[in-house]
Amino acid sequence: MADWNRKPGFDLDGKRALVVGFGNPAGRAIALGLAEAGAHVAAASATLDGDEVMEAKRVAKAVAELGRESLAQGWDVTLPTNVQVGLKQVIREFGAPTILVYNADAPLAKPIEKVTDAEFARVQAVNQSGAFYAARSFVREFPEGGQPGRLIFVSNIFAERGIEGLAAYTTAKSGMVGLSTALSQELGARNMTSNCISSGWMDWTAGRGPDEIGANLLLRFIPMRRFGKADELAALAVLLASDASGYLNGQVFHIDGGVSQHL
Repeated sequence: MADWNRKPGFDLDGKRALVVGFGNPAGRAIALGLAEAGAHVAAASATLDGDEVMEAKRVAKAVAELGRESLAQGWDVTLPTNVQVGLKQVIREFGAPTILVYNADAPLAKPIEKVTDAEFARVQAVNQSGAFYAARSFVREFPEGGQPGRLIFVSNIFAERGIEGLAAYTTAKSGMVGLSTALSQELGARNMTSNCISSGWMDWTAGRGPDEIGANLLLRFIPMRRFGKADELAALAVLLASDASGYLNGQVFHIDGGVSQHL
């Protein structure tokens, strides 16, 4: 009988992670989840919006209060030079991350004929181009001969399912999923994995309606009859960042209460 290694492999002690994007609660939950599992975590906003930059700073402070090293930065992921310079600064002041979580999100719900060029450009820039820039910089600066690399992209089911009024958003998010899939093939031989977390309707999704099932027809459409929570994304992110996920690569994991099975 094989002598199995029973070590769980979920301990992130000593690993360094960079979480990009704090415009929704998932960024905080994932960053703190990684820190609670032992990782040091740097937090970078995806935009220079004041609220998001402040949230990145608050998250970095919360990570430090857990006894981990941390750093906060304000990024504009739509500018490739800003991303590259930002990551170099992270490496100088914090250390080279081996885990990248891209949680930037710029939603847009509008009929296609009413979407302006500027709106479409921004949705593409934050959701798709920014993911590419962050991944490219991460790979360029990845330390050689050390720990395995983990790329984790936070998308949602609208990247894979057509929903009325989300043509621009779906275009951008599907590009993120395609990027992750391509990187899983390109980087696998370098001991790096790339996966997507695809969320459904969460308790921060705009336009979701009330949380009471009797007052919201959408909840009757979700098999679990409730909206998802940020901590439920964080748990999966910790798994994907860990050594236990070493052979999970190129996958899209749905955290949606089962709704994508009949959407």
